[in-house]
Amino acid sequence: DGMVNSKHNSNMELVAQGCGNIASVLFGGIPATGAIARTAANAKNGGRTPVAGMVHAIVLLLVLLFLMPYAGLIPMPTIAAILFQVAYNMSHWRTFVSLIKTAPKSDIIVLVLTFVLTVLFDLVVAICIGLVVAAVLYKVKFLRRQRNA
Repeated sequence: DGMVNSKHNSNMELVAQGCGNIASVLFGGIPATGAIARTAANAKNGGRTPVAGMVHAIVLLLVLLFLMPYAGLIPMPTIAAILFQVAYNMSHWRTFVSLIKTAPKSDIIVLVLTFVLTVLFDLVVAICIGLVVAAVLYKVKFLRRQRNA
């Protein structure tokens, strides 16, 4: 279950992301990751299908093509306030606190480490290190179980 109470198909997401990155470089773009901020904004405002994301992309393209001189007049503090609001809406801080109170210690270590590394560096660094730490902690837990069995 995701943000819109539907089953997530990660294979489709990865294939679509790959196709988008291939198409992007044909027009001088650079490969990028998905943007959860736009997905969260769509879901919060009632978007329930992939059509919401496609409409958003088309509207964004139209704004870039025809309204960019006007978009350039939007004050940076206004854009910052919008970004803060979107970040807050997608943060789910209550869930974060709940997990810290109830999850196993190894999971808390991975969660907090990934969070801190995301803030200090970036998401790619945080996920790479978080994945390695999670694998190591899983292996340690597995070896302890084998030893005790």
